[in-house]
Amino acid sequence: MRSAEKIYQKQKSLVVASKKNLRKTAVVNADAQWTLALRVVLHFFVFVCTGAFFGLINQCFKDPFGGLAANVNKFWEQSGPMLLALACLIPIFVRDTLTLSNKIVGPICRLRDTVKRLGDGEAVPPLEFRKNDMWNDLPELFNRMTDRLQTAATTKQVDTNAGQAETPVSVGAEPELVEA
Repeated sequence: MRSAEKIYQKQKSLVVASKKNLRKTAVVNADAQWTLALRVVLHFFVFVCTGAFFGLINQCFKDPFGGLAANVNKFWEQSGPMLLALACLIPIFVRDTLTLSNKIVGPICRLRDTVKRLGDGEAVPPLEFRKNDMWNDLPELFNRMTDRLQTAATTKQVDTNAGQAETPVSVGAEPELVEA
C-alpha cells in the first residue's frame, strides 16, 4: 500500500512540476514574436496565391479556348474548397509560430532581465531556462561567468581592503620622528 502512495505522490509532484514549467503568456516580446508571426502569414499568403495563380494558368492551358471567365469558374470549383481550407489554417500557423518563438525569445528576455538586474547592482539567483527552451547551454555559461566575476570582485575587494590597512595609532601619543 505504501508503494502505491509513493507512486501517487511522485505523479502528483510531476504534474505540479510540469504545470510550473509552463509559460503564463504566449507572447513575451511582442515586437519579435508578432514580427515573426506576420512574416509566416505573409509567406503562407504568398505561397497560396502563387499556387492559385499557377493552378489558374494550368486550367487555362487545359482549355485555352474556353475563355478566362469559364476557366476561373472551373478553377474555383476545383480548387476553391482547398484554398478556403488553407485560409482556415492561418490561425493555427500563427499560434504555432508564437509558441515556437516563445521558446526562442523567452530565454533571451529572461537573460536580458537578469543582465539588467545585475547591472543595477541587484543580487540575482542563478539563471535557469525551461526544459524545452532553446539556448539550453546559455544558463550554465552565464552562471559560470557571473560566478567568476563575483569571485574576482570579492578577491579585488579583499586585496583593496588589505592594502588600506593602517597601523593603529594611540590617541594622545606623540608621533615618532624617524631619521633617514
